[in-house]
Amino acid sequence: MRDNVSLNNILWYDVYENGYINGYVKNKASIYIFMETCDERRCYIGSSVKLVNRFNSHRSRINSWGKNNSQNGSPLFYNSVLKYGWKKFKFGVEYIDLPLVTDTINKSILLEREQFYLNKINPSLNICKTAGSPLGIVRNKMFSVNVSKAKRGKKIVKSIININTTHKVITSETRSKLSSRAEGVIVKIYNSNNLLYIFPSMASAAKHFGVSYKTISRILKTGISYVNFVYKF
Repeated sequence: MRDNVSLNNILWYDVYENGYINGYVKNKASIYIFMETCDERRCYIGSSVKLVNRFNSHRSRINSWGKNNSQNGSPLFYNSVLKYGWKKFKFGVEYIDLPLVTDTINKSILLEREQFYLNKINPSLNICKTAGSPLGIVRNKMFSVNVSKAKRGKKIVKSIININTTHKVITSETRSKLSSRAEGVIVKIYNSNNLLYIFPSMASAAKHFGVSYKTISRILKTGISYVNFVYKF
């Protein structure tokens, strides 16, 4: 952790062996930190409008992680808890007093504060360093089923195309990228100039981060970086 990071607003609690803390978790908007006691650089940061619900959700998911094909959650954080145990962690909370405005504005305020801690601490157990982004969150099969059910019966509104719109010229390099497949395309992911991951295929990179293959493919096609990482194929 950087020396200039101020955590004066954080209330810290010890975590018991079964995952509960030696204190009371309020059911209100909060920024929370699960931090390994032996290494302050290894921590997980999140936010929730109802902290007690999120706290109990993490406990439940970790208890079932990997059992009966259950993989719904944050893999780096969950695997660390399973490896070292809950007692190796401490739990920090900053309660946020949100104004009496819309849910959208409240969520924006909460995410802005979460992003502050993500930028300052750079937690190693968060795959994604952008507050509110789903990258790194593994969804189980039922999540996809529920999304599919929610979309049933909804009409797809087609955009009106202006016939005078200039068509984008596709270069030979772009055509080569578009013809690439998941297998055999090595994916290297950097944070600034530091190499973080090497994957043998686009499919394996997508699986690791818990996103669809289309997300990685879109990065290949557009060349646009995603969540502050640099991707090289």
